[in-house]
Amino acid sequence: MLVKAGVVLLLGAAGVSGEVCREYTRGLFCYDRWTVSEPVLQEGAAGTFDEVAVKDPTIVFYKGRYHLFYTSKARKGAGEKKWHLSKRGSALGYVAAERLEDLQKAKRYNLSAIVKEVVVAPQVFYFEPHKLWYLIAHTTVKGRPDLMPIYMTNPDIEDIYGWTRPKIIKTRKANNGFWIDFWVICDDTKAHLFYTDHEGSIFRFECPIGEFPDGYKNAREETVLTERGENEKGRWRLHEANHIYYVKSVDKYLQLVEAVYPHPTRKNYWDSRSRFMIAYVAEKLEGPWERAESGRNVFAGDPANLYQEDGTKAKYDQVSHFELIRSGYNQRLEIEDFKLDLLFQGFDAAGIGSDYDYDELPWELMVMRNY
Repeated sequence: MLVKAGVVLLLGAAGVSGEVCREYTRGLFCYDRWTVSEPVLQEGAAGTFDEVAVKDPTIVFYKGRYHLFYTSKARKGAGEKKWHLSKRGSALGYVAAERLEDLQKAKRYNLSAIVKEVVVAPQVFYFEPHKLWYLIAHTTVKGRPDLMPIYMTNPDIEDIYGWTRPKIIKTRKANNGFWIDFWVICDDTKAHLFYTDHEGSIFRFECPIGEFPDGYKNAREETVLTERGENEKGRWRLHEANHIYYVKSVDKYLQLVEAVYPHPTRKNYWDSRSRFMIAYVAEKLEGPWERAESGRNVFAGDPANLYQEDGTKAKYDQVSHFELIRSGYNQRLEIEDFKLDLLFQGFDAAGIGSDYDYDELPWELMVMRNY
């Protein structure tokens, strides 16, 4: 059962043996066995803005409630003449509840309809210097083939109608290549903006915290890292959704990033049925970043390591676009230690052939924990 006690207490079953956990100088990682909850949010009713899937979650616990923002999926083309849906059926959803297991039955809001823009892949935090909530996300811009990073602000996260219209985050991007999944985290003096490129690399901008969010227009991007590999399943590379947190107990940063295997039949296409997670640790946000697995191929990438509370194998075939449930909610993105409560998207790929339509994949949201 998912319950709240203190900050967060989830899935109190299926302990992990000492042999499974490995001690490192940077903290304790237990990643060979993860316990997965029942879905905390699934697709909505037919005809709604999230009738196909819910994905790309970001979540904070604030004033006794979990506030969850997510990308929604409706049938393709359903909103071609409406503000609230793109031709691919994408929009921005919001739901809140006191307990995670109550999110499914809580009222859902279509934020894209409210702000009259297609907004997807959100990140939420409270930026203390401005006393404002920020949503970092991306949108499409007419006449441009790529995605664009945006921000929205709100003085009260509980006021669903308080969000501003999206504004473009201006940067000095070095090239016109693809970029996706923008992520902001701050230390004491700087605001760092990360993204990935679907080619195996992660990039970063920085600006003085006092110049956020406009200061990136004067910053030069730098390559954080590039990684590709091969294991018994085949070739893989870093893909998207690099999310970074400050680990208070060890004064270090933990970066989680999604990786993926190539599609078995589509050339230059990566298989959404086979996504997994890799982790890195660093002393500071500028890096350098070190793999957390100490020689292992993946951090939580093998679906065989996902178990239900009763000890049976979980049905999910991928660990995708994850968000840690934080101990705080401000711009530092803090977690207490390496005991991780991780909200992720996934689906049961049984019966989904290689000819699948990406926009029809049945993503749902669950919590997995490594302790």
